[in-house]
Amino acid sequence: MIHELRAKGKSIRAISRETGHSRNTIRKYLRAERIPERKPHPKGGSKLDPYKNAIHEYINTNQIF
Repeated sequence: MIHELRAKGKSIRAISRETGHSRNTIRKYLRAERIPERKPHPKGGSKLDPYKNAIHEYINTNQIF
């Protein structure tokens, strides 16, 4: 769609307004031959990771039934 709008003679700013994407994003897609793929990011750990064993141990020993 972005390439079609550009072929019709629309400016990057006009395409940006029409699509709701930033001008830098429009430029990125126009420069790329195909749709850019997202780079994989390593999954971050939880703040509770260092305490998970202690939490599980506490839950298992203090169960009330």
